[in-house]
Amino acid sequence: MPAEMIPILPSADFDASVSLWSGFGFVERGRWPGYLIVRHPDLDLELHFWLNPQVDRWTNDVACYIRFGTPGEALARHAIWADVTVPEPAVLSAPDVDAGGAVEFHVIDLHGNLVRLGGFPTVGQP
Repeated sequence: MPAEMIPILPSADFDASVSLWSGFGFVERGRWPGYLIVRHPDLDLELHFWLNPQVDRWTNDVACYIRFGTPGEALARHAIWADVTVPEPAVLSAPDVDAGGAVEFHVIDLHGNLVRLGGFPTVGQP
């Protein structure tokens, strides 16, 4: 079985985390005292959260990266998510395409977790 890496992010309020991430298509998979799992069924992707009532959105420095297979896949996902209503102070950035063709964008959730997403061209691909 191949291994997978799953980020574990702090959340001061599990209901707020579920509400935000459900807008991006994640569904609550499980909740236990102090622990929450949300899963995106189309992306086969999970985010885990641990309860930390003291996490501060403005000083939280936790981050993770989700890499798509190609820049086009990253752009397509951003296009799907572009119409999501993101409550302040959460953020969905516009995609940035660099001169080499890499695409990146990010979500900063209500608790200050940075989830950066992107795709990079393969060698020899524009």
